[in-house]
Amino acid sequence: MIDLKAKPFYLDDSGIEWVTSTLKRMDYLQKIGQLFCEIAWEAPGADLDRLFSNIEPGGIMFRIEPGLDIQRKARYLQEKSRIPLLVASNLERGGSGGNGGLWDGTYFGSPMQTAATDDETQAYRLGTIAGREGSAAGINWTFEPIIDIDFNFNNPITNVRTYGSDPQRVLRMARGYMKGAQENGMAVCIKHFPGDGVDFRDQHLLASVNSLSAEEWDRSYGILYRTMIDEGANTVMASHILMPAWSRLINPKIKDRDIMPASLSRELVTGLLRDRFNFNGLIATDATQMAGFTAAMKREKAIPAAIAAGCDMLIFTINQKEDVEYLLRGIDAGLVSPARIDEAVTRVLALKASLKLHEKKKAGSLVPEEKSLNVLKCAEHLSWARECAEKSVTLVKDTEGLLPISPRLVKNILLCVVTNEPVDDRKHTRESLLFKERLEHEGFVVHDFDIEKVPGGINTTAGIAEFAGKYDLMIYYANMRVASNQNSIRVVWSNFLASDAPKYVKDLPTIFISFSNPYHLVDVPMVSTYINAYSSSEYVVPAVIEKLMGRSEYVGKSPVDPFCGLWDARL
Repeated sequence: MIDLKAKPFYLDDSGIEWVTSTLKRMDYLQKIGQLFCEIAWEAPGADLDRLFSNIEPGGIMFRIEPGLDIQRKARYLQEKSRIPLLVASNLERGGSGGNGGLWDGTYFGSPMQTAATDDETQAYRLGTIAGREGSAAGINWTFEPIIDIDFNFNNPITNVRTYGSDPQRVLRMARGYMKGAQENGMAVCIKHFPGDGVDFRDQHLLASVNSLSAEEWDRSYGILYRTMIDEGANTVMASHILMPAWSRLINPKIKDRDIMPASLSRELVTGLLRDRFNFNGLIATDATQMAGFTAAMKREKAIPAAIAAGCDMLIFTINQKEDVEYLLRGIDAGLVSPARIDEAVTRVLALKASLKLHEKKKAGSLVPEEKSLNVLKCAEHLSWARECAEKSVTLVKDTEGLLPISPRLVKNILLCVVTNEPVDDRKHTRESLLFKERLEHEGFVVHDFDIEKVPGGINTTAGIAEFAGKYDLMIYYANMRVASNQNSIRVVWSNFLASDAPKYVKDLPTIFISFSNPYHLVDVPMVSTYINAYSSSEYVVPAVIEKLMGRSEYVGKSPVDPFCGLWDARL
């Protein structure tokens, strides 16, 4: 039974009347439409009208685009829709960054960078920027905060998208983000239930497994979900992650082959989230074109099964017409009841009412005016981003005392950029070039790494003495970003001889700086000086330079074990 007056909706009589009267007026196809959140791709030939080809969807999600483009598209779609739309994005790094937000918004920092400050005020600011800048573009629903726990350093997707491996720090940061976002009119979505970060596999590519016992889960992820729900999280995202321990505890007769990922699991969604955690808000699936969903069962059964399990909204379609037909057929076949459809639609409408979207639509203010975008990269947000950068950079080790550096001691620097980001003709990213320019401004002579001139290379006869004699110091600028469809975020060297690896650290003093993955020491344990910066941005680069030069202290506190339990990484 849905309590529209209770958290997280807190509807008054007027809001409840809008929900109930709107539901009563809807025909079956209109109800079905509310259960889908489509995606507005930024791609050549992308047609916004096609999103309304078969239904009026309940929501639309935007990936990263310029703020004005999102605002104009959101305005068009809101005007086209009879019922106000939930407009979503991944605002995990503030106004911009990662796989969502506004290109021209403020990149505050990754969640792990924010957590490295060990200051929940920074997480509050992260959520505040997300709320302010997202709202300015017409976004009203952020698929954050991420409350996964980075227990397994080999997980290829959690990493800097999490607030670390300590459940209590994750909780403090997630609460700060939620408060900041909600205070600025943004609904939040805690994810990825039942919790990523245990498996070493990517739940985008298969149904991964949270293998904790029920007791272990209760003491970690369970505390996070229970607390965030109790404190008013608007929505929860059910991921394509299995949790055998709780599935078996709730349904002792379940067979292994019948254990489903959360997005399709009645045991986890209804049994755990609804019945045990008393979650009254909206539950959305993760993206339904991910392999973890599509491989679990035939899609014609999976679409209605997700709603029957207790999910209220399906994120994305593969073929809208087909997916709508699958849901209608599932109702006709008794796979999902009309009452369950009404319940799900009620929660979608209630979330919209809790955001006053029905009132804003009536007033013509669902999407702000263009001038509202002036908040993007405003002075206050930039100041906050710089402060977060200054407080987060973490010195992991400096066993040979190479720091601080100065042009007087190490004039000639060899700079090697290790990245999976797009690079220019000089093999630089925008941020690594800024790093080089800042070093040169300080009086260093910076030489770009040339793999053809490294001793032991395929096409060189250079000797080690000659090589090391040219430089006083080697610095690695590493930015191996976290992304799906890759098996690892380990360092990938240029050739089978690893010619660009720090092979000659005993001949040439070397500093390794990771501007992304905090676990790169796994691949470079031989480096004596290692720094984690967690994000590659125009705010982090100057902060790192200040610390390299000894003008600023290293105050960042690692949210994870950067040594990965390896004794040799500490040497």
